[in-house]
Amino acid sequence: MNTKLLIGLGVALGLLLLVLVAPSMKRVEPAPYPESELVDAGQFVLEQDGERILEESYTLFFHPVDGYMLLSQGTLTVADQTIALSQQTQYDRNFMPIFYHLAADTPSGAQIISAQMGIAGLEMEVLVGLARQSAQVSDVANLALLDNNLIGQYAVLLHAIRSEAIDREFTAAIPQALLSLPARVEGPNTVEFTSGGETFEGKQFDVHLGDTRIVLIEFAGRLVGLMNRSQGTLGYDISVFPEGISVGEAAAAAATPVEEREIAFASDGLTLYGTLALPEVGEGPFPAVLFVHGSGPVDRDGNAIDLSSGRVAMPMDVYGQLAHALAEAGIASLRFDKRGVGASDGDSATASRSDLLDDVRAAVDALRAQPEVDPQAIILAGHSEGGYLAPVIATEDADVAGVILLAGAARSLDLITRWQVENLLVQQGVTGDALAGALVHQDEYVAFVEGSQGEWSDYTVEDIRAALPWLSDQQARQLRATPLALSWLREHYLAEPSETIRAVEVPVLIIQGEKDAQIPASEAGLLEQLLAEAGNGDVTVALLPDLNHLMRYHPEEPNLVYRHIEDPVDGRVIRAIVDWLTARWL
Repeated sequence: MNTKLLIGLGVALGLLLLVLVAPSMKRVEPAPYPESELVDAGQFVLEQDGERILEESYTLFFHPVDGYMLLSQGTLTVADQTIALSQQTQYDRNFMPIFYHLAADTPSGAQIISAQMGIAGLEMEVLVGLARQSAQVSDVANLALLDNNLIGQYAVLLHAIRSEAIDREFTAAIPQALLSLPARVEGPNTVEFTSGGETFEGKQFDVHLGDTRIVLIEFAGRLVGLMNRSQGTLGYDISVFPEGISVGEAAAAAATPVEEREIAFASDGLTLYGTLALPEVGEGPFPAVLFVHGSGPVDRDGNAIDLSSGRVAMPMDVYGQLAHALAEAGIASLRFDKRGVGASDGDSATASRSDLLDDVRAAVDALRAQPEVDPQAIILAGHSEGGYLAPVIATEDADVAGVILLAGAARSLDLITRWQVENLLVQQGVTGDALAGALVHQDEYVAFVEGSQGEWSDYTVEDIRAALPWLSDQQARQLRATPLALSWLREHYLAEPSETIRAVEVPVLIIQGEKDAQIPASEAGLLEQLLAEAGNGDVTVALLPDLNHLMRYHPEEPNLVYRHIEDPVDGRVIRAIVDWLTARWL
């Protein structure tokens, strides 16, 4: 991963992931491979929300001495830019990857991604212009190569599974990201799908790559379908099913015994929408929790949203699950779509910290006005960025009864971001002068943001490169297109959250995970210390082992790509919140 680009993008108490997708391409005939046998071939298209976004043609050959060779070609489009891809992967006779080469021809120049098996493991390298980054996968006993945007490698994975050449739990190498993930395969299970008005029966394999679940559909011994429901993508082999395929949705989750209703409220001339969750038993008025979101485009349930399509990019559902658990315990809650997200008006990309504070103030007023809610028992639950915002409101509004900080921070965002960047680079093996240089660039970036005016749209690529000359034109364009407003960054970087925390006089519950890769676990102690020094005598801290930033049980080492988002919110978090609330307001 290019460390300069990482610094430009890793700014939001989270990781901004870019997905590359593609338009049409022509069918490529199998290349000649002397004394080899054609084992498999496919011509895949990928659709997202009904629109075709990717095509790839691949062929797989077998040579009795050299093993397998996968060849593929494709094109992709990112932000109206077309990128041509050409790939080849060599495997041994047991589908162990030996050599991999991907050439990406972009408008700004060539990018080369490669991997090669060596004595110490799989050496991966990304070359962008003159910038070169590398990483190594040491444990290659059960290794599959599953790089981004390459469907053919999943076809090879199916061959390896059928031949039992790879275990059901394995390591997946992703050279474009210079990382490896714990992976597992479930299945096959019988699945029905339709095409051209006919119903077919195939086999379904579920491939889990960290937090991502890829559904593979096999028919007549070959890969014919691929789905990623969280991204809304469906791929199919048009050489087998030219009219596409349709697969039934999973059964709906059982209804939760909670009464919910939609409410709307005004903020800064905008209409924001949310969900009021109420207990089905008991008589009100009930104490009520207002959920204050983490950073970026997040909907009322806590899901990360792709603003270009409106679809859920990362289904986290933290606030939805907590709201239901609170209602079952006799506590009401309000969760709402951030401005510019979901049903709410506005533009998320230009929302400043001040704008978001205005929205929280309006949400407090809306919640307090509900007849089922006790207006003297409003508790703010801030998650991640919300941990910065909730204390501000609590110091302004004397009727706010309590504050819950979920993965909150005592230090300002610029310091937390610097810690994130350093931590991630160290995990990638960056040390010494390279690490020191990257942190200097990070400091220069922060200085630029703090001294900026207006929004990203007020700066040209040339302006940004003049201030940050170590960025390429492409990196400066990507920085300028970040979904986080420049005013949002500037106001957070200049804020002093420690001063705000000292002014909080109401009861505070601090919940922090020791496996949080986005907020240091030590922030919980700093928050407690600041509150105690200011004289707040009702502070409860729950520092939970094996808990990550998204409030999930996380037994592995902290990381940003395996966060258990398909698992429910950790029961320890729910119990800590419910116990704390009931002891004070029920």
